[in-house]
Amino acid sequence: MASIINSISFKNFFNYYGDFEENRYNLEEGINIIIADNGAGKSKFFNAFLWLFYDQILDSDTKQKINIKNAGVKIISDKAKNETAVGDYITCGVCVEYTSGTRYKYQIIKSFTATRLDENITDESSWQFVMNELEVNRTELVLHKYKPVYDENEKKQIIDKLIMPAFRQYSFLQGEEVDDIIDFSKKESIERAVENLTDIKKYEQVHKLLEEFKEKAFRDVQKQLKTNNAQNERFDNAVKEKEKIEQQLAQEKLKLEQYNETLVNAEAEKNKLDKRYANAEKRKELDDQLKPLRKKLRDKKDEFETFLDRINNRFFDGNFAWIALGFENEVNKFNELNDDFLDERYRRKTLKEVEKNPNDFFTVMPIGSPDAASIDKMIKQEHCYVCNREAKRGTPAHNYLIKMNERQKSEEVGEPFVKNDLKNFFGDLQINAQPFYTKSDSIKDSIIKTKEKEVELQDSIERLKKRIKSLEDDRNTIMIAGHDAEQSARDIINDYNGAVRRISDAENKINDIIVPKINKLKRDLKTINEEVKSLNKSNNIPDGYNDNYEVLSDLEEAAGKAKDKVFDGMINLLEEHANIHFKNLIKNNDLSGGILKFEKNLNGSINFNYLDSKGNSVYGSSEGFQRMKKFSVVMAIISANNAEYNYPLLADAPISAFGEGFTEGFFEAIGDVFPQSIVLVKELYKREDEMKINELGKRLLKDARVKTMYVNHVPENAEQIELVTTQTKLK
Repeated sequence: MASIINSISFKNFFNYYGDFEENRYNLEEGINIIIADNGAGKSKFFNAFLWLFYDQILDSDTKQKINIKNAGVKIISDKAKNETAVGDYITCGVCVEYTSGTRYKYQIIKSFTATRLDENITDESSWQFVMNELEVNRTELVLHKYKPVYDENEKKQIIDKLIMPAFRQYSFLQGEEVDDIIDFSKKESIERAVENLTDIKKYEQVHKLLEEFKEKAFRDVQKQLKTNNAQNERFDNAVKEKEKIEQQLAQEKLKLEQYNETLVNAEAEKNKLDKRYANAEKRKELDDQLKPLRKKLRDKKDEFETFLDRINNRFFDGNFAWIALGFENEVNKFNELNDDFLDERYRRKTLKEVEKNPNDFFTVMPIGSPDAASIDKMIKQEHCYVCNREAKRGTPAHNYLIKMNERQKSEEVGEPFVKNDLKNFFGDLQINAQPFYTKSDSIKDSIIKTKEKEVELQDSIERLKKRIKSLEDDRNTIMIAGHDAEQSARDIINDYNGAVRRISDAENKINDIIVPKINKLKRDLKTINEEVKSLNKSNNIPDGYNDNYEVLSDLEEAAGKAKDKVFDGMINLLEEHANIHFKNLIKNNDLSGGILKFEKNLNGSINFNYLDSKGNSVYGSSEGFQRMKKFSVVMAIISANNAEYNYPLLADAPISAFGEGFTEGFFEAIGDVFPQSIVLVKELYKREDEMKINELGKRLLKDARVKTMYVNHVPENAEQIELVTTQTKLK
């Protein structure tokens, strides 16, 4: 019967502040989803299982697994530490309850106690840690009353029953560790998977023993021949030829190993880069798009800055005269006031001059004196019509007429007639302001056009920013497996293509030169062995020695073939199951027609490729696609087992590189393989939503296969010592 985790709870464990009852997650058979944003307790939740099975946690600072004894100060809730007085102690622990079968339920508690020694809460030396004894309890399902288990071996057996050690690597997944579960470029990785599914280890042991027995039987035959001189020379020559062929075969096998090592290393590099290659190509494509856009944005920003600088000038530039906006009436007022000023000025000046020289301004005219027009006429005709006599030019009479006509003398610089004469100031002001107030009618239109230009430039900049941000967001979603800072996309593409070339070169060397030569040497060796057997029969050697050697040779060959048959049969079975799961995983995506293909290398490693509908290998698929391939094999290892898989899947961020289609396929597929799944994800979280989940999360909430769904919360902008993870159970 399957092991089903019924609950997990925490006590002052990282951000899970408080007692076990306050931090309890009830779980069921089927799919259980815990949704949390960054920092809301996903990895901390998963660390509880690391503690349970391995006495370790994953240090978020170093990304390394460390022993629980060296991590006490990091594990305890900062809020709990801060609230603990010097001299007092706190307890930190995890508690897991699970059922196995229909009779028993188990409870496992791991904890430690920490006593505070001084005011510092983050220093390891400020606390004294004591690991508490592992607590394991058991109850019959009908009684619901736990009783302690005291035997240490039995405690270990109960923990192992939850997930057997041999299968933990397939049930215990954290982020990118999915990629490392199966390394197809390493023979031992494949063998380990096959060993977990078959009794191939027994075949290997039998084959090794038979090889040793065969060699001993051959040495026994040689000893018997040396006691018989008949045909010894022929036999010795045959043995020497056999040894020569074996040496050549050994040399060629050594070459094969060397080229296989080259092939394995190239395959390993290719596999390592496989999940980054497509991303690198996409990154390069996006970088190529971003480069001209960023330049265009810089140019547009420079244009906008220049435009803003010129706006200030338009206030005082006579071509725009913006400063005159709203002063139209003031110009009329100025003109009126200026006219009044001039009138008053002339009045005062005239009075001043009259006071000084009244005779220069006033001539007493006789009654009936002519007007100015008559005087002008008299001056021109040189005749005075008042007294009817000549007034020739130059005579006193003519001069007198001119004096009468020029009643206002030309202005002369003299003593100021007012304290502050502002005539020139106002005149200059009027002249200088003329370019501004003459533009009054066009200023508004000029400002509107300038504003339109500003909006146009801002819109252009915003469009470029949005386009760049969209491309940068796309770029950031395809981080090259954490190596973005170490390698450029171009370097990855070059390295990947180099690895593919080395694979091709090594395969050609192996398949076209070394393997044919080895096969020829094996045929030659088989021929010489037949000759040795024939010589054995022609000598007076007891039948038992020859029969023993021949039987053991046949058995050794049969055992080798049986071992290879079991291995190849399981690889074929894994391929069949992997394709079933892979199709389920990708059914919500646009991929179609392709299959996963396992091809055995001479060194026992496996080429694991995705072939398109035409049988061509597809290289450089996305990181999520590569992880999906690996996960389909993990599920194949489980489903290919003849016995039902009885252990839960515990997964932290297994879909971090998946798109929505892959994510949906993942949740649909795991229910067909694992009796229970506990999946911690960020990808379904949506801060702006009232339920804090996105549309896919809401669809999964309605899915009958999903039995429980929790959303973790942490207070926004809280200090570390106030950081507490709480939960909302949606289902």
